[in-house]
Amino acid sequence: MPKPRMIEKVVTESGNECQHSSSILSDQQNNKAKPVVVRKKLVKKGLKKIHPFHATNGKSKASSLDRLSNSICKKAKINGKLSYSTVQSENDCDASSSVPSLASNFSGEELDSEIVQIPGDEESCSYITEEECDACDANEDTPLNISSDKTEVFQPALRFSAFSGVPPYLNFCLHDEKVVELPWTIRRCLKWKLSTITPIVVRKTVVNSGFRVIKEPKDWIGTWGKHMKSPLFTAILEHQKVNHFPGTFQIGRKDRLWRNMQKMVAKFGNDEFGFLPQTFVLPHDLRLLRKQWSRSTTDVPWIIKPPASARGTGIQVIHEWSQLPRKKPLVVQSYVKNPYLINGTKFDIRLYVFITSVNPLRIYLFENGLVRFASLAYSTEMNTLNDLYVHLTNYSVNKHCEGYVANEDANSCQGHKWTLQSLWTYFLGLGVDVEAIKSSLRDIVIKTLLSVAPALNDMLKNNVSNRYSCFELFGFDVLLDSDLKPWLLEVNISPSLHSTSSLDLSVKGPLIKDVLNMARFQFPNNVNSLSKHHLGEYISTHFKERMCEASAGSDEGSQYCVNPSTYNYELSEEEKKKNEFYETAVQRVVAVPNGNSWTVQSQSAEIENRVDDVVEESTILDNLTRGDIQHLIETEDELSQSHGFTRVFPADNSERYFRFMEKTSYYDLLLNEWHKKFGNLRDRTLAIDYLKTQLEKKQVLN
Repeated sequence: MPKPRMIEKVVTESGNECQHSSSILSDQQNNKAKPVVVRKKLVKKGLKKIHPFHATNGKSKASSLDRLSNSICKKAKINGKLSYSTVQSENDCDASSSVPSLASNFSGEELDSEIVQIPGDEESCSYITEEECDACDANEDTPLNISSDKTEVFQPALRFSAFSGVPPYLNFCLHDEKVVELPWTIRRCLKWKLSTITPIVVRKTVVNSGFRVIKEPKDWIGTWGKHMKSPLFTAILEHQKVNHFPGTFQIGRKDRLWRNMQKMVAKFGNDEFGFLPQTFVLPHDLRLLRKQWSRSTTDVPWIIKPPASARGTGIQVIHEWSQLPRKKPLVVQSYVKNPYLINGTKFDIRLYVFITSVNPLRIYLFENGLVRFASLAYSTEMNTLNDLYVHLTNYSVNKHCEGYVANEDANSCQGHKWTLQSLWTYFLGLGVDVEAIKSSLRDIVIKTLLSVAPALNDMLKNNVSNRYSCFELFGFDVLLDSDLKPWLLEVNISPSLHSTSSLDLSVKGPLIKDVLNMARFQFPNNVNSLSKHHLGEYISTHFKERMCEASAGSDEGSQYCVNPSTYNYELSEEEKKKNEFYETAVQRVVAVPNGNSWTVQSQSAEIENRVDDVVEESTILDNLTRGDIQHLIETEDELSQSHGFTRVFPADNSERYFRFMEKTSYYDLLLNEWHKKFGNLRDRTLAIDYLKTQLEKKQVLN
């Protein structure tokens, strides 16, 4: 007899019925013919008020939700009634929207990010205020009413670690899927804070994964917002996650990126770090630029950019000194004159890079990405320099060109936007060594992040309470020249996640799902005892094999909530001694096979005798401390969710990058040795079993 299929019914968070579209794309397409609306859901009466969006220049909304740029809806209470008007800038919206400062404070850089999105048709189902949330919470014993609309459920709401005793993780599904609905007393704590740049694909993903997106939350689990000033990270609670690390503006700003690269060039040479076009930061480098300009032949193009702008804003290509603006900060960069062309047009590559940890450094590169083309044929003629459609590859610029050809097919090499996988297919057809290009791209990503790793480590220690709090997705923009050498153009710390086509969604939908699952969200530990009790009952009913006992003196069910103590930076005396030994005495220890065991080799003959005296054929992987085990559990659990990502650090031959580190940390050494022993195993069973054995030994000893 076949098993009955699980079904789920869609409801608003205020208990009212609503229609969810099957995909973001269809909603955007439907909105082409009608203005955007903002819906305010009322809990008590179960009604919806619909307010038409104010037209701009007599026209309704543009073809997709990502064009809500100059007109942003703002609500206010007048005479006790809700009124809607428009504000003219993102700053106006930040000041008036009541979005908490954690999401809206800005560290001075204009990023490649999205303008605030006011919920449209299907989006209104996922957007509520804290007052509405409180109304639901007040009725905690009564589950939400459900509508008659039925949607098949394909994904579980929870997933579990390979290791016992680890609290369950919240499972994130694709933007067009659903998870099993948890009982209300459990999922009432799943609050996602809406920020001014929360992308629609992120919002759709978290809503379909059981979260409520709330504009003014009293408490929340996750958010997707702008980069914040470093001191603001101190306000993050131990059960909360944000999508940034403090200090990443050091590569997100074009001027800071160049300064950091220059330090690495001075230290290690141009052969290792000469992948950024020569850059001058004005006004500081004005004399140096003038000197370089006078050496150049006439009619040499330069590209000028604001140091902290995005999406092509303020970029110009010039060739005369008189064209150079003098009264504002600028980045002036040598123009890559010999770009590789496809169909006669210039293009760049958007790589998605994900960092889950800074110490140890864990870097993942998404296997897919975007290839953005200029919309007009490339020309070296000076009279074309003013034509941005010839020289710029930004989608935000080229989509306005009459010659721009959209591409809806993720597997097709046509139009002015391709997927990265399509580019690799195209190159393979030409006999290009794709693996060599990929290797160069990985090298650029690793070295760029190593250039700021010391600063990130310091800011983390000073501003973030534990390792649980932060993760970050970067957008690396790379240009290939005619020799297929990659040049790094910039790094975006809030990469655009606009999804205006099926091609975009084919890349960004799986990207966000993997990012959120690899970030490893867990239930908050500050929920009341009733919610914890119901969580324990739910797991004992549906996941009997994952049951575990609560520690003495704690609420039943607390063992299934995040345990901040496992993520703190504090070290035991045992851990301090081991860390100090491997960071100072052994320095860069290399484990080598010796039959069925692993022994230590030091890269320095000077300290070899000290190593032999102390470790006696042991390695960093022997006698793992509790901290070692926790770091390795986190590594294995996130690796299990890296379906579309490849980990590029640590990876094979990671030792070659140790010399670029200001200081090789103990945990970088630990993960490097772990990868060397188990990293190339597609089946992680052997690695997991080894770690389980070490965990059991540690539990017995304690």
